[in-house]
Order: sequence, then structure tokens, then C-alpha cells
Amino acid sequence: MSRIWQRGLVIAALACIGLLTGCSKSDDQVIAEVGPDDITVQDFEELTRNFPTNYTSAQEEFDAKATLIDSMVVQRLLIQAAYDKGVDKSEEVGQAVAANKDKFLLDVMYKRHIEDKVTYSDAELRDFYTKLEFRYRVSHILSTNKDTADMLVGKLAGGASFEQLAYDHSQDPMAKRNRGDLGFVQYGSMPNVSEFEEAVFALDVGEISPPVKTRYGYHIIKVVDRQPNENRAPFDEIKENLERQLKGAKRTKLTIAYVEGIKEKYPFTVDRSTLDYLMHKREELYPPDLLRTLPTNDFDDAQLDRNERELVVATWEGGQVTVGEYLTLSRALPANARPSLNAYDSIPAAVFQAKISDILILEANKQGLENDDEFKRKLKLFKELTMADVMRNDSIMIAKQPTEDQLRQYYDANPSEYMDPARVHIYEIYVSDEMVANKLASIRSLDEFKRKASELTERPGARQAMGDLGYIVRDRYPEIFDVAFRTRVGEIGGPVQTVNNKYSVFYVIDKIDSQLRDFLAVKQAITSKLMADEQRERFTQWVKERKDGTSIEVNNEVIWSTVNKDKYAVADTSAATGGLPSGN
Repeated sequence: MSRIWQRGLVIAALACIGLLTGCSKSDDQVIAEVGPDDITVQDFEELTRNFPTNYTSAQEEFDAKATLIDSMVVQRLLIQAAYDKGVDKSEEVGQAVAANKDKFLLDVMYKRHIEDKVTYSDAELRDFYTKLEFRYRVSHILSTNKDTADMLVGKLAGGASFEQLAYDHSQDPMAKRNRGDLGFVQYGSMPNVSEFEEAVFALDVGEISPPVKTRYGYHIIKVVDRQPNENRAPFDEIKENLERQLKGAKRTKLTIAYVEGIKEKYPFTVDRSTLDYLMHKREELYPPDLLRTLPTNDFDDAQLDRNERELVVATWEGGQVTVGEYLTLSRALPANARPSLNAYDSIPAAVFQAKISDILILEANKQGLENDDEFKRKLKLFKELTMADVMRNDSIMIAKQPTEDQLRQYYDANPSEYMDPARVHIYEIYVSDEMVANKLASIRSLDEFKRKASELTERPGARQAMGDLGYIVRDRYPEIFDVAFRTRVGEIGGPVQTVNNKYSVFYVIDKIDSQLRDFLAVKQAITSKLMADEQRERFTQWVKERKDGTSIEVNNEVIWSTVNKDKYAVADTSAATGGLPSGN
């Protein structure tokens, strides 16, 4: 579920690039003015929210942000020019906006129902930190129904082995391997099963919980061990990371609750007759011995005709799910999430998971999110981003095809760009022992060298090839190449000590000097390079002309207001009024 919203957020993040190139005037602090449009602090922070912040000084951070703001200015110039040319009315832009509309609806739905509801107090943050004091080694037994879970708790109370019961009865697919052992966990590492996590950290070592219900079923939990959490640093050092973790855990919990509510709101009704038909057809198609080896949660589409693929598996408020559609959708799910075709009670959950995007889009439209100001803003910004892209790649003057003389002139002036490097073909024995390497250097026969290589060489994968490295170049094996290229063909070279303190002894088979590639072979590459260079030059000139013709003001003081100087041990505040000059 969260992956669907994440896809929407990625698109929204791209739209933020358009956002940062400005839109209408706002009450937010203006960080730059580009003609009639503003770039605000809010705009800037939306773009930089997920950017790396490993600057070494306040001045370095300022300089990086100033450079980024200049790119926003250029983006806005492209958008303004695109509007002037009517690019906003083009079919290409319209198609791009239509194709991404639903993703923005999901993004806004996520913001309204999840992101906007994520809050926490200082006390919660401190409590989160306190719970990180220890790591717990945990085992569990998973059951799909409470009666079975209660029965297993009774057996444990009677002295039964937890590990054996997990092996025999747990529905966790890994139980046959790990006998329920989940290893060490720390608080906050299981936000998608918060009930499980809370139960773990309420238990003492050796204690076993009553059945704990999560969306996966009923868990019987045992805390096997507890150790100090060596990864927990002082609170102030990890406060920002703690805030991210706590927010993430709250987002996950809210997301799960919201999706469960949507699942109840949009139930699927399964057509059992269609599923029975598919199971019966399997029995007709395959002999019993083969049938037993085939999965019951899938069906070979090639064995179905058009009418059979159109049979209805399930219906819901948004329409129907046919056999063909269900088989295609279900294959995108994890294998353990695809129920058998005769598991009537489990099919709705699988269909819901496969159709979740369509369900959420229907719900977003019902909620009227198309009229949400945030949706309109994001869609407009994505449109402007697309317009800027079209403007830069299709509307600004395209570079001309270079002439034959221009191509030849560049080829003659830059021969080093089109040289095939010198190569040497060697068989090699690669060993750790210098004395062994010295003895191997006395071999004279290639057949004997190959035999020894197949027995002794330590280079991964080389024994099967009897030490044959093929043609090597200096960039990959500099130490070996330099000696090998000076060694005569048919002779042994080395031992050569390599950077990892091993020794290479090699037999030289062939040598090829560096060669200039034929003009015709590199003609297309030269063409592409010259056209790309010219296009960059044209764009640079275009930007200069647009900047010269546009009133541009950059407010360095506002840029500095986004720099947290307290993060740096020695903040360079002497340049607080320096940096990019205002104006053009």
C-alpha cells in the first residue's frame, strides 16, 4: 500500500522542481524574484527537504543553496518562455498531465489522511529514546485463528517446547528454518506491526505473551534475551534521527489503519462458480501426477479462450475483475500473498491488494480531492515542469548537423579520444605466497602453466579458464600490464606484487599496440558530441539573454535564514551578506 503512495510522492517531488521555479505571489518570504514570479522559502524547502545535508560549514551550505536557487531561476525562465510560446496548450503537455493526474490525487490523499495527522510531543520522543536502551531477541509463533493460538499457549504452559511448536504449527513461512527465531530487534524497527512491537517491549526475558492480534493473524511472542543497545548514542546527538523514526512509525500506523478502513468500505464479492470452473478445468487439462506438482494459486492463460478469460472472478463498487485481469494482477503479488483459486475467503484480500490503486483513486474522487488546492497546485507545477522540459529540448534552437569537414577536423584534432588502448593477452597464476610465485616463474611450457593455473590460481573464477585472463588493459591491471607489455610473446613474466599483496605470474600470448579507431567507426559518436556541445552553448547563450532581459533579484539574507548555523562547530557568519550578488 505504502509503495503506491510512494510512487505518487516521487512524482510530487519532481513537481517540486517546477514549484521552486516560482508561481504566483505569496505571503511567504521571497527568496528570489524572477520577473513577475516569486521563489519563496516554502518552495525552496520543499525541494531541499530530502537533499543530503552533509555540509562542512555554514558558508558551504549557503553556496550550495545559492547555486540551487540559480537553477530555479533558470527553470522559471524556461516556464515563462514556454507560456509565451503556447507550450501549455500543446498535446504533449496535456497527455503528460493526464497520465499523472491520478498519482497526484494519491499524493494529496496521503497528505490529508496521513502526513497532516502525524504529530508527536517531546514526551513521546523521550519515551521513544528510553525504549532504545535495550535490544531484544524475539521468537514467535503465528496462527491464523485465535482458537489455535489459545491451544498453543496452553501447550506452552504445560511445558511444550516453544521452538518445536513454532516448527510444527507456525504460519510464518520462515518457521521451518528458524523455528520462530526473529533475532534481535530494537524499538521502532517493526512499525508495520505496532501491536507486536508493543507486546515485545512489555515482556520480561523468558516471558511468553498471550495471543497478540495483528493484520497477519495471532502471534505468541517469547522474549529470549535482552542486551544493552550499543547503537544508542546520547539523545542530543541522535534527536533528528529519532524524530524521523518516530514520524515514520506514526505514518506507518496511520497508513495501515486508513487502508483497513478503505478495505471495509469497498468489499469484493467473489464469484465462486468461476473459481470452481477454473479448478475443474485444471483437473481436465492435466493428469493427476502432474496436477499435484502445479500451484493452485495460478492458471496457465494459454489454456483459456477469450470467453473464459472474460469470466468474472469478483465484483466491487468500481466494477468487475475478470479471470484474465485477476491472473495478471495476482502475479504481481508476492507468492505467499496469492491464495489458491479455491480459497474463497482469501481471494477478496488478494483482489483488494492487487486493485488498491484503483480503489484509492475512486475514493479520492469521491472525496472531491480534484478540488483540493494542494492537488491543483501540484498538478499545475507538474505541468510547468513538463513545459520547461519541452521548451528546453524541443523549442530552443536545436543544434545543426555538423558537416563532414567539421567531423573530420575534430577527429584529427583529438586522436586521444578515439584510441583503442594497448592490450596484452595473458594466462596468469595468482598466489599469496611469494616463494611459490618465484618457483612458478621458472615454468617454460604453456601446457604446464595452464595445468598449474587450474590448480593454484587464487583469482576468482580463473581456475576453470586455466588462468586465461584474455586481453587485459592498463586501466584494470596497471602493475601487471606494465610488466606484461615489456615481456616477449611466449615468455613468462613476473612475479609482480599487486596492491593487495598477492603475486601475479603470467604467460604472454599476444600483444596489440594502441590503435586509432577508424573515422567511420567513430563518426556517429563525434556527431553526437558536437551536437550536444553546440546545444549546451546555445542554451547557455539563451539563458544569458533571458536573464539580461528579465528583472531578477536574489535575497541573500533570506537564503542565510535557511542555514542553521548552530549545526556547525565553527559557523562562518562573516559572509552573512555575501554570496550571490543581487540582480542579474
